[in-house]
Amino acid sequence: MKNLLTDAFKQAARDYSFLLDNGYPERPTLKLVGDRYRLTHPQRTVLFRGMTSTGNARSRQSKITREPKGKKLYVDGYNVLFTIMNYLLGKTVFISRDGFMRDSGGTYGGIEDETFFYKAVDLLFDFIKAIEVKPVIIYLDLPVSGSASHKNELERRMRRAEIEGEVVLAKPVDAQLKGKTDGIVATSDSGIIDAVDCRIFDLARRCLEKNYEPDIPDLGPPERSQEGTQERAQKEGGQVHGDRK
Repeated sequence: MKNLLTDAFKQAARDYSFLLDNGYPERPTLKLVGDRYRLTHPQRTVLFRGMTSTGNARSRQSKITREPKGKKLYVDGYNVLFTIMNYLLGKTVFISRDGFMRDSGGTYGGIEDETFFYKAVDLLFDFIKAIEVKPVIIYLDLPVSGSASHKNELERRMRRAEIEGEVVLAKPVDAQLKGKTDGIVATSDSGIIDAVDCRIFDLARRCLEKNYEPDIPDLGPPERSQEGTQERAQKEGGQVHGDRK
């Protein structure tokens, strides 16, 4: 991770957030800032997934709960499990500007090593059992390769762990979770977080923190992202890296 969070990346993150705060669109801004600081593809992925506007960050933070005990829990299954699995695989994970833990992506539509996937499942179920939530409804994306067998195996392990709940195949999962108004939703998906009216639990982060106490890089709270950027903008005549398109 250290080779990703270079001085150039940190400066790019400040500029990127500053531009988002001033209404610039995400994708063009990502290219603009990424090209200026010559960021690698992994750095651009972390920038895109890890940074957002101050308004979005604060809105998402306001939905976070750390006390899910006794509540109904809706789990964005692959979102949570892939994050835990990628940590176990030694891939990049980080705390985003909005306070949620995310990974650098790369697990799309399939799982290379199911040994680590089911290790993530067992870690997750042990943690869920400990925090005493019920029932637990886990949603799996139907298009993901092997989703039907994953459903069956997760249900078997839920029974073994004596966890009250069920596993549901859905297409798409986002639509199922965005409509929730009761209970708690467990996800780090920004689209779901922005849409739901209920509280959000960062299940993958809390699970890893309990089991490993990991030293996860933090991209910083909203207040930090603009330090130095406004002063630099003033020196450049009120613009940051060119005129808005």
